[in-house]
Amino acid sequence: MGELTYISGDLFSAPEDSILVHACNTLRSWGAGIALAFRDRYPTQFTLYKAHCKEHGQSLLGTCLLIPGDKDHIACLFTSRAYGKRKDKPEEILVATRSAVQDLVRQNRDGKLLHACRFNSGKFGVPWEMTEAVLTEIDTTMTIYTPANESASV
Repeated sequence: MGELTYISGDLFSAPEDSILVHACNTLRSWGAGIALAFRDRYPTQFTLYKAHCKEHGQSLLGTCLLIPGDKDHIACLFTSRAYGKRKDKPEEILVATRSAVQDLVRQNRDGKLLHACRFNSGKFGVPWEMTEAVLTEIDTTMTIYTPANESASV
């Protein structure tokens, strides 16, 4: 059973040497929402993400790209093939989420702490409660950040 802890605050204030988790598309775009904030803060990791997408394309769906960093590590969960009007359906996103988080857990051999936003619930339009249900079925511990102007408990 997964264990989720909610805190109010900024994901980017997570402790150093943590893994910052977010959902991505396979089309090499961090162009909106939290992904845009990742692109602005981590341009080198964005370049690695784009190259990975270019090499593997849509076969990335349901996988995780774990990018090491000096202070923060980035986990790119490939939960949708596209974005905007062409994004996958919520049911497809949830299947890909389960697989991608399981892939992240397998790759996290050092047991680094996982810190995430309420991924999938922004630009991918999946109600957080649906992603939360998937996460609680996976044997992992994750801290979920909610914006300071919203309630931390869901």
